[in-house]
Amino acid sequence: MSGWAADPSAAGTAVLVAVLLTAEAGLLVGVVMPASSLVLGLGVLAGAGAFSPAAAVLTAAGATVLGAALGHRAAARGGPGSLLPTAGPLGRLLPARARALAERLTAPWVEAVGRGPVRAAAAAQFVAGARTLAPRVAARAGVHPAEMLRGTVPAALVWASCLVSAGALASSALPLVRSASTALGLPLLVVATAVLLVRRRAGARRAGPRPA
Repeated sequence: MSGWAADPSAAGTAVLVAVLLTAEAGLLVGVVMPASSLVLGLGVLAGAGAFSPAAAVLTAAGATVLGAALGHRAAARGGPGSLLPTAGPLGRLLPARARALAERLTAPWVEAVGRGPVRAAAAAQFVAGARTLAPRVAARAGVHPAEMLRGTVPAALVWASCLVSAGALASSALPLVRSASTALGLPLLVVATAVLLVRRRAGARRAGPRPA
């Protein structure tokens, strides 16, 4: 398989995916980003020989771990309000009641993460949206970033490995699917033609000769 330097386009794609994965975990806009699809795409490229699956796994896992660390830091520095999408200048335009309601809704999650931060960080890695919010919830609960990463790092490696493997298997299966469809195409065409001819003749017999 070619390496990063031997395929600049593959390297550029991997860098772009890494940036997006970091943003998915580190920025609140990440709750709507298709991170799993991006990692599957890396797996497809790895299966096609653009780069090694190990490099794809490390890229995806490293980026999402970095994003989680950045999200935790932003929440810790920004105060409780940085946990929510209502934080920041735009969030301050919302009514006070809306912000208070959001705080009440997230309070149980903060308590739950505080009781089991490592398990919560690990579980969040496999749920879209939770990868974005979990680091902020952990910061809100007073969880130290090192403790959070004890769950995030191994879970990110498992998550990335599963998705990259699935993408690589899908990529390697495409030639088999094409070959199978080509091999079956002609026999299926012959069978379909024969069926149509038989049905046409049967219909003509049922119709019988037309009266004079």
